Amino acid sequence: MERKSQTGYLVLADISGYTSFVAKTEIDHADVVISAMLETIIEKLSGLLTIVKLEGDAVFAYVPDDKVSSCEAMLELLDGTYQIFRDSANTMHEGATCGCMACKAIPMLDLKFFVHHGEYVVQKVAGIIDLMGNDVTLIHRLAKNSVTESTGWNGYVLFTGYCLDRMKADKEPFIQQA
Repeated sequence: MERKSQTGYLVLADISGYTSFVAKTEIDHADVVISAMLETIIEKLSGLLTIVKLEGDAVFAYVPDDKVSSCEAMLELLDGTYQIFRDSANTMHEGATCGCMACKAIPMLDLKFFVHHGEYVVQKVAGIIDLMGNDVTLIHRLAKNSVTESTGWNGYVLFTGYCLDRMKADKEPFIQQA
């Protein structure tokens, strides 16, 4: 596999409330719930993005520049993924036939996205494909933020300014943080 630098959109879809959910519920049912939610995210995102890997409660994916037709396409993908996530969580919760803590706590789960445009190398080591580069590190560092503390939102999309510039997005509707 030729290792050359590429540019594109890096996306990290992360389940909010995961740590508390797993810590406070029965592991057998928590596993079923989280697995179903991750499968929902992967199924929706894989229509446009290439899934790199699961990272516990998160899905890391990317798409090269030439595969994204517009800002609207990315926004529609993220919005659609969020809607399916919420619908699936509601359906699982309403259809639960047991009274375990995991089934009761499903509504506490939410979904947040981190989106950045940058440079990366697709590497293959021992048969495992992964991405590397400073922008890959940055997308993961974005998950360590204070959005929930400052807004009260558990579900949101965090775009980097550079990503919005690259997508030629109107920044007016977005809340900007330093």
